[in-house]
Amino acid sequence: MLNMPITPIKTMMRSQGERSRSFSFSNDNDSISRGENSTDESRKVLGEHQGAISTRKIYPALLSKVAEMLQERITVTKKVKDSIEHKDVFDGKEAVDKLVWFIGTKDRNLALLVGRALDAQKFFHDVNYEHRLRDSPNELYQFRHPPNLRRGQHRFPGEPEEEDEEDEKSEFNFMDNVGNDDDHLPNGVFTILTDCYSPTCTRENLCYSVFCPRRLEQQQVKQKTLHRSSSKSSLVEREDRLWITTVPKLVSSKLSTEEKKRQENIFELIYTERNFVDDLSYVQKHWITPLLEGDYIPVERRNHFVQEVFWNISEVCEMNSMLATALEERQKASPVVDQVGDIMLQHVASFGPFVQYGSHQMISRHVFETEKATNLLFAQFVETTERLPQSRKLELNGYLTKPTTRLGRYNLLLREILKHTPSGHPDHEYIPKAMNVISEFLSDVNHETGKIESRFNIRLLIEKLSYKAPINVDERFTNLHLDAENREIIMKGPLKRKGASQSESADLQVFLLDHCVVIVKQKFVNNLERYKIYKKPIPLALLSISFPDQSSRRGSSILPYGRPSLSNSISSLNNIDAITAAAAAAPPSSPVASNKGYPITFNYLGRRGLSPITLYAGTLHNRRQWVDKIQGQRQTLMEKQKVFDIRTINSRFFNSFNRVTCAASYGDSVVIGSNQGVYIKKDNNSEHLVRLLATDKVSQIDVLEPSGLILVLAEKILHTYSIDSLLVENSAKRGRKLSSHVSFFKVGTIFQGTPSEKTLVCFVRYNTITSTIRALEPHAGTVKKSKSKLGRLMRGSGEGLKVYKDLYLPGEALSIQYFKNIICVGSAKGFQMVDLASTEVQSVLDPSDDSHHALLHRENIKPISMFRHPNGNILLCYNEMAFYIDKKGRRAKPEWMIRWEGQPTAFALSYPYIAAFDSTFIEVRHMKTGDLVQVIPGKNIRCLKPDAMDTIYCAMDDPVLGSELVFELTRTEIN
Repeated sequence: MLNMPITPIKTMMRSQGERSRSFSFSNDNDSISRGENSTDESRKVLGEHQGAISTRKIYPALLSKVAEMLQERITVTKKVKDSIEHKDVFDGKEAVDKLVWFIGTKDRNLALLVGRALDAQKFFHDVNYEHRLRDSPNELYQFRHPPNLRRGQHRFPGEPEEEDEEDEKSEFNFMDNVGNDDDHLPNGVFTILTDCYSPTCTRENLCYSVFCPRRLEQQQVKQKTLHRSSSKSSLVEREDRLWITTVPKLVSSKLSTEEKKRQENIFELIYTERNFVDDLSYVQKHWITPLLEGDYIPVERRNHFVQEVFWNISEVCEMNSMLATALEERQKASPVVDQVGDIMLQHVASFGPFVQYGSHQMISRHVFETEKATNLLFAQFVETTERLPQSRKLELNGYLTKPTTRLGRYNLLLREILKHTPSGHPDHEYIPKAMNVISEFLSDVNHETGKIESRFNIRLLIEKLSYKAPINVDERFTNLHLDAENREIIMKGPLKRKGASQSESADLQVFLLDHCVVIVKQKFVNNLERYKIYKKPIPLALLSISFPDQSSRRGSSILPYGRPSLSNSISSLNNIDAITAAAAAAPPSSPVASNKGYPITFNYLGRRGLSPITLYAGTLHNRRQWVDKIQGQRQTLMEKQKVFDIRTINSRFFNSFNRVTCAASYGDSVVIGSNQGVYIKKDNNSEHLVRLLATDKVSQIDVLEPSGLILVLAEKILHTYSIDSLLVENSAKRGRKLSSHVSFFKVGTIFQGTPSEKTLVCFVRYNTITSTIRALEPHAGTVKKSKSKLGRLMRGSGEGLKVYKDLYLPGEALSIQYFKNIICVGSAKGFQMVDLASTEVQSVLDPSDDSHHALLHRENIKPISMFRHPNGNILLCYNEMAFYIDKKGRRAKPEWMIRWEGQPTAFALSYPYIAAFDSTFIEVRHMKTGDLVQVIPGKNIRCLKPDAMDTIYCAMDDPVLGSELVFELTRTEIN
C-alpha cells in the first residue's frame, strides 16, 4: 500500500456497496489493464506518466489540488441512465480524461487510481451509490455537495452566529466574505506521483533511498502490483448468485445454451427483487423505527421529518414484497422457471408509488442533509447507523435512491430475458406489455421530478435569499417575483470573480431564472447556506453579455447588438439568431484562457442598471453553456412577450456621413430626412431611394397630404414645398421659407371631430427669455388648387399656410401636444397648457395636488410627451417616469407610476402599448399595467417621428456593416 495516497483512516474503508472484495484493480468492469508486461513495456509506462511531468497543470501528488482542479474544470450536465434523468452529473470517462490531462500522463489506469483516491474520500459518488469510479461513459457520478453544509464548520443552534464583516462594502451593504474553500476537499498525498527529494536522483541513476518513488514505481511495474485478485469470499458470493449453481447438473445439462442464459436472467430478476425488498426493510428497521421512537428529532416535528425524508418508501416496500413473493413462489414450483412475464404484467400496473417516491427524492435528500448539518444528536445517530454491519458501509442516501434506480432497471432485466426467450413463448406477449407500462412510469417519474424540483429549487432560493435583507435598498432591487406561477431556474452554478488579490477573488453563485439573472454570494449561518444578493438582478430583456478576451473582434458582444435579416418581414431584433449573426459574420477569433479562466461580462442596459461585471468560467465549454442557456431563454421570453416586429425600410444606403434624422408617411411611401437631403422610398419590396431635395442637415420633416405640402426643417430654417413638384424629375425644387431660427415644429389637429376641426402647424423660436410659438393653418383654398396652380401658390407670399395665432411662453419650449382647444407645451417648468382662445398659460399639473410637489421640485426631470387614454386620463411621459392625471390635472392613480429603465428621449404610442426610445434600446410597456413587455436592443437608436401614433419609424446603427438601419415597428398578429 505504499503506492496509495495517505488519507484519513475512515476514508480507506470499503466504499458503499462493497462487501468482502478487496480494493481490486483487475475487475473487467473497472477498466484496469491485466496481463503480462515486458521490461520494455514497463519502462514505456513509466516514461509515459513520469516523463510528462513538465506538462502537468498542477502537482498531482496533492489530492486537494487535483480535486479542486477537477471540480473546477469538469462540466456537469443532465444525463440519462437506465431511463432516469440525473442532473449535474458527469461520466467516468470524462473524469478520467480530465485527470489524465491534469496529471500529465497517457496512462489512464494511473489517472483512474487517482480518481478512486478522491472517490474513497467521498468527493464524488456514483449516482446509485453502487460502485467506485469506472473509466466508462455509461457510469454517472455526482460531486458530493451537501446543499447546506460547509465542511469544517460544526456550529449548531445555540452557538453564537458568526459576525458578518461584509455588511458595509457591497452594492447591497455586503462585501465579499472570502472563506476557506479547501475544507470540503479530499486530502492526502498520492505517493506514486511524488517527486524524489534528492536532486541527483534521475530515471537512469536512482538515489540511495529504498523509499524513492522512482524505485517503488519500477518495483511495482515488475511485480504487476496494479493487479490484485478478488478474495475467496468474493468468489463464493459470486457463485451463490448464479442459477446454475443452485440446480442439479442433471437439470441444467438438459437445457440449451440459450435457455441457460434465460434462466440466469430470470434468476437475477428474482434475487435482485428480494435484495431490493430486504434493503427497504433495513431502512424501516434501522432508520424509520428508531427515529420515530428515539429522541433524535424534536417531538413536535418528528413525524413530519420522517415523512419528508422517507416519503412513501413503506408503500413501495409493501408493493415490491408482493412481487418478490410471487416470483419466488414461481421459482419454488420448478427449478426451471417457465415464464415470468405474466407475473410482471400483473404487478407493474401498481407501480404508481414509484412515481410519487421518485419525484420527492430531491426534497428528501435536502431535508436529511439539512437536519444532519444542524442537529448534532441526529448527526451522531446517522454516523452510528451507517457503521452498522447491516448497512454494508452504504450511507442512507444510497438506500434512498434504490426505489428510483430499481424502476429503471426492470426494463434492462426484462430485455435480457426476452432476448433469450424462444419465439412463440408466452413471455413474448407479456414482457413487452410490462416494459411499455414501466416505460410510462419512468416518463412520469422524470416529468413529475422536473416539476417538483423546479418548484422546490425556487422555494429554496426564496428561503436562502430571505436572510438579512439589504437595508435602505430600492425594493425593485430584490423584488424578483419568485412566487410567480411557472417561475423556474433554468441554470445555476458558480462563476469566479477575480480581483487583484486573494481577498478580492471569490466564487459567486449565478442563477439564470426564466426572467432574470441573479448573482449572489454564499454565506453559512449555523451551517445553513444563505445567499446575499451581490449585484442587482438583471432582467433578461435588459441583459447584454460580451467576451472581453475577444475584444479585438467586431461584434464580440453577443447580446443584444446586431443586425437583423434584410428581408422585409423580420421576426425582430429579438431573434437571437439574427442578433448574433452580426457577431458570427465577423472574423473568427479563438479565445485564449487566462490564468483567471474564460470571462463573461454581464451588462445591465439602462440608467437603472449597474456597472458591467466580469465573471470567469473554468472551461470554454462551461462558458458556452452559460451563453447558450441565456440566449435560449432570452429568445423564448421575447418570442412569448413580443409586441412589435421590425420591417426593414433601408439597411445599406445611410451611414455615419449621411445619418437619418427623421421620417414621415406619404400614402404608401416613406419620406426620409438625413444630413444630405430628403429621400423617398416608393417600393416596399426594394431598398431603392430617390432624393427629392439636396439640402444639408435636415432635422425634421412632415407631410400635409390634404394640402399637398411637405415641411422641411434644415439648419433651423423651415420651408414648405409642393410634394408633387418634388416628385417630378428635373423640376425646380423651390420652396417657401416660413421662418429661420426655428427650434422644431409640430403638426396636429384641434377641435377634432367637430365642424371647427383645424390642422395646425406650430413652430417654435426661442430666445434667452421666451419661446414664441407661431401657429399656422393651411389656406382654405389650398386643398382645391389644381396641380398646375400649386407651384404658383407656393411661390405666393400670402397663400399655402397662413398665420393662425402667435403664442408666447416663458422659458424654452421642448415639445408640443395638441388637445381639443388647447396645446400643451413641455418646458423646463414642466407641462404647461396654452388656451388658444385667450392665450392664457397655466400648469397642466394641479398645484393643489400634494402628490405633485416632489415632482415639481425635482432636478433634471424633463417633460417629453403626453398621450390621451381612451378612458379620458392623460399619460404624462418624462425622461425618468410616467404617470396618469385626470382632466383637472390631479393624479388619476396615486400609487401607479412607470419608472423607465433607460433614459428615453422620445415616445410613440400604439395602443395599448407605449414605446420609449433610449439610445441603446426601445422599451415597450403596457399602458394599463406599466409592465415591461418587450425590449428591442440596438445601437444609437432614434425615433424618426416622436409622438407618433401607430406608424412608428426608427433608425439605429449597424455595428458590423457600418451603415444605418431604417425600420418600422409593426404590431405582431397576436397583439
